[in-house]
Amino acid sequence: MISILLGSGFEEIEAITVFDILKRAGADVVLVSVTGTLEVSSARNLVVRADVLLDEVMDKKHQMIVIPGGMGGVRRIINSPSAKILLQRAYIDKTKMAAICAGPMVLEKFGLFSDETKYTCYPGVEEEITTGNYKEEEIVVDGQFITSVAPGTADNFAFKLVELLYDEKKRIEVEKAWFGIRDED
Repeated sequence: MISILLGSGFEEIEAITVFDILKRAGADVVLVSVTGTLEVSSARNLVVRADVLLDEVMDKKHQMIVIPGGMGGVRRIINSPSAKILLQRAYIDKTKMAAICAGPMVLEKFGLFSDETKYTCYPGVEEEITTGNYKEEEIVVDGQFITSVAPGTADNFAFKLVELLYDEKKRIEVEKAWFGIRDED
């Protein structure tokens, strides 16, 4: 199971693009509300109905947990004691954790980054992250952490997640379908 955590104020592109691409790859992925209600508003007031509430996935085995950006959503996740427990358990279990834009703040605020952890994030957010080793790159993979920069990198970020969950062949297959590229006969 892959959970995408949604707090009110989440960044639409980062959540929905990742959800869509992972689903196309065949992943078991769910939208998880940290707000206490299934309906969650995005940064631009798009209302999305999550599949489950956070408490329903607390004891589930995860392949990956994804944290989209959007400062409002990120702050709501940071303020969720249950999200902190979920991510700290995931860290101990060596579960992959993917965060984009302001999302890496959650991982750092929950004490999951070491001083050596390499990450990237939305420009300027690194000033709020006091632990870790910021890299000015589109996508950074460091152990169980996968981080990316911004809404414009959401598809490449999602393709990288497909590659890490499956393999490069699956990534290429999903990427070609996404862009409507046909194989030459």
